[in-house]
Amino acid sequence: MKLNKLAFSLALATLGFVSVPAAAQAFTLSSSPSFTDTEFINLLNTGEFTELFVAESRIGNNANNGDRELGINNAAFAPVAQGHRTWQSGTPVDFILEYTGNLVNYIVGGQTLSSTAFSGPVTDIFLRTRAATRKDAQGNITAQSSMELTNLLLNGKSLGSLLSSTYDSLLNSDIDYLRVSGLTGPFTLTGTSIMTWTGTRPTGSNLAYQIKVGTSPETESVPEPGMVLALSLGAGAIATRKRKQSQTAS
Repeated sequence: MKLNKLAFSLALATLGFVSVPAAAQAFTLSSSPSFTDTEFINLLNTGEFTELFVAESRIGNNANNGDRELGINNAAFAPVAQGHRTWQSGTPVDFILEYTGNLVNYIVGGQTLSSTAFSGPVTDIFLRTRAATRKDAQGNITAQSSMELTNLLLNGKSLGSLLSSTYDSLLNSDIDYLRVSGLTGPFTLTGTSIMTWTGTRPTGSNLAYQIKVGTSPETESVPEPGMVLALSLGAGAIATRKRKQSQTAS
């Protein structure tokens, strides 16, 4: 399915989908629990979205060497800048992503990655979170996890939060997306990430988030004032619902 801009209604918000133009900024926020990697790849294949760069944080090998934990990647997902850090389960880590039009700064927990490999306008940002279970050779679950982004602000305007969790389901992994469209200039995105796991620590990209930045050919209309009512009912509601379920299952 497409993650297109829809007219806001309380009925859609109740179903977990919201598309809300932010009154003071020319961008639209969209979230749908049914939007998966399959739909995102379809957007790429059909030209409805073109990636410019991806900022990423992942569990990696959770060490200051070997497999990376931080990266600024190109559209082929090859890192042009990378770094290492150790994560603590349940510990909040602040991040900042800045794009000026020819410079990318990605700051995670005070560590800065920078790149001048990308330039030009951008119109869309996809935030993606992933959490996965870990199983032994007999198929028994040895670890569960959650990946949460909170306090999300784009140019000072709230985007709510995003949460993927395997605690409240039998899924092998949980993937969630939040889309911001209609950007018209440089941006600063800030937030807090929380990686949580129980049992055997995840590895690689089994616990991770990406910030996918690029362009869409769709023409975005100028947002109408007063249409920010549903921010807490949409993406924030999805994250809150999952968080409550996660706490109940923990």
